[in-house]
Amino acid sequence: MATRTAPGSKKAPTAGAPLLKRNVSDLRALAHPLRLRMMELFAESPKTTKQVAELLGQPPTRLYHHVAALERAGLLVLRETRPNRGAVEKWYGAISQQLGTTRANTDKSSGAKAARRAVVATVLEQAKQEVMSTRRDSEAALVARMVLSLPPAQIPVVRQRLYDAIQTIRQENDCDEPDRKGSSNKTERWAVTLAFSPLTKPG
Repeated sequence: MATRTAPGSKKAPTAGAPLLKRNVSDLRALAHPLRLRMMELFAESPKTTKQVAELLGQPPTRLYHHVAALERAGLLVLRETRPNRGAVEKWYGAISQQLGTTRANTDKSSGAKAARRAVVATVLEQAKQEVMSTRRDSEAALVARMVLSLPPAQIPVVRQRLYDAIQTIRQENDCDEPDRKGSSNKTERWAVTLAFSPLTKPG
């Protein structure tokens, strides 16, 4: 989230959500299923902790310390405060609309590797639960897997194409402003989880 360039790209920053590249403490802050879902909601548009709690079916008191942890990690920022019936509402927003990890992270320490693995495990487990709990009356989830045999020079090319495809889908569907003109009441929320990784040899 520190940069808006694609993985491995040296282009100047452009508009749009960057791919998450954070330090160890930030990754650890995300390695929690509830915090991941919270971040996705805060990324859609600024919200209060109470609003996010209602969307997740959780009591607000359970979310306050998670919000504090995400704010300390720099993943959430306070967008504005509003007076409401003698109290002050705090509206938070995520600093990126998409989450992930990249090999561009130069921190090779065991702590950094463990933190990245924890985020990957959280993201993939969340995707698994979402696919497995798809309602019978809804559009079927799309799940695909293929194995590619690529020369080393082609790997960054494929990686870039996948990254660009995600950015194009996000931009074409106004993912940065899903609540614009009340459209959130007429839409369904779908998640896209993408993994492109090397295969390890058996044994």
